[in-house]
Amino acid sequence: MFSSSKVVIGLDIGADSIKMVEINHNDQKKEIATYGIAKHSLGVDGYWDGSRLRQIATIVEDILDSGNFVGVKTVMSVQSKDVYVTTMDFEAGWSKKMIQDEIDRQAPYFLPYPPDEMRLSWSLIQNDPRIMKFTGKQRVIINALPDFVIENSKNLLEHCNLDGMALENQTISQIRCALSPDVGNTVLVDIGGKNTTFSILVDGILRSSSHLPIGTDKISTELSNALGIDVPVAEYFKRDLGLVNLYHLPKPLQDNLAVMRSELQNFVDLNKKVAQDPSKIIITGGGVYTPGFVEFFRNFPVPVYVANCLRKVQVPPQFQPYLMPMINQLSTAIGLALRDDM
Repeated sequence: MFSSSKVVIGLDIGADSIKMVEINHNDQKKEIATYGIAKHSLGVDGYWDGSRLRQIATIVEDILDSGNFVGVKTVMSVQSKDVYVTTMDFEAGWSKKMIQDEIDRQAPYFLPYPPDEMRLSWSLIQNDPRIMKFTGKQRVIINALPDFVIENSKNLLEHCNLDGMALENQTISQIRCALSPDVGNTVLVDIGGKNTTFSILVDGILRSSSHLPIGTDKISTELSNALGIDVPVAEYFKRDLGLVNLYHLPKPLQDNLAVMRSELQNFVDLNKKVAQDPSKIIITGGGVYTPGFVEFFRNFPVPVYVANCLRKVQVPPQFQPYLMPMINQLSTAIGLALRDDM
């Protein structure tokens, strides 16, 4: 555990923004000490060469300075789309060596990058009797992370003189922030700028994720095209709609929400077939604040809730007017900075 003098920074490098939160850890409470958000238009996919690294580092350093961050111990996120997480079923009598050999054989076909460019691990799910009952097989969780992600984070943290404590899948951070503790089967939906991620959790443990290339940026772009206005103006228009009648929402907004709803239903149906029938859906990310979003999912077959990102952390009074309206945008950064097991 951290002593009362310890602070931890959560650094979340997103597709269109960088979010940072610093949390004070002491014996009685965990409290947000400072935070910062900066929009960007940099491409963060793939390996960061020297030029890209310096651009990203400049933004991080500006947030550190303007937000008066005092710590250096940092937990950094990995975009969920860059972490391959899935489950596979194998015959009940197979040994661990047989499972390993089969995973190695199939890896070139299911991994997004060549196997020799990724770090892959797997573990057997041993405490869920429903799997054997419904499938007659044993199930493993597979995780794989590209080498370039590890190299990017190492170079960035060194460049910014931050002490990197760990790298973490942003979905794990969101679970720690909003769903700890959690019981039963839950779908966690993260709506970001470029992508929406659906994850199935069993008793708070991530089993698998699926990614949809629709986020808040796509909604703004299509509003811009439909209304003949600039994208920044469309962004403000989207935020200021203030409409509760879904029939009055612009068609591009309704169309994108309809696609998200359809893909979410497909994800729920798929998990029903593999003995992971979800009992609730929790939504986080900046897309939570899209007008009409919560209302659009109100009659979904599985109950839908907005994540509570303040389960384990306190917000000082001076930050509340600014943080509360956007707290779900910081769910990953908060979850990262809450990590205290090192």
